[in-house]
Amino acid sequence: MSFLTPDDYGLQIRQELRDLVTDGSSTLLEDAGLAAQVEMESYLRGRYDLDAVFGATGTDRNRQVVMYLVDMALYHLHSRQNPRNVPQIRQDRYDQVISWLKMARKGELSVGLPPLPATEPDGTPTPGSILPRGGSLPKQRNTY
Repeated sequence: MSFLTPDDYGLQIRQELRDLVTDGSSTLLEDAGLAAQVEMESYLRGRYDLDAVFGATGTDRNRQVVMYLVDMALYHLHSRQNPRNVPQIRQDRYDQVISWLKMARKGELSVGLPPLPATEPDGTPTPGSILPRGGSLPKQRNTY
């Protein structure tokens, strides 16, 4: 089951345009949404609890994630029809999403997503929760 619903697209594209880019296929619309979700997960994995983010339903879903997934899906649908002639608004919004995802991955902004739990249910640390420490020995002065 897809995180996005057909109704999620209504804010960003009119129904007749959506039917045009999907050839009226609800399967194509769902596939584009799933592809966008997988792409977004690849950026957010390791920092955020993806089961909680994409397991939410209805109004419990993060509205920014929904909006950005729609942007990504629409970009992919437009590029499917003519990769050299993607509307500029779709290209700009897709680029904005990728920029946001890169900043979210680095922790440069607060995105309102649940972080990964610090430990697994059995009490062991989760991979990625143990950060390597940097440093060196005190500086030594060697003279002869």
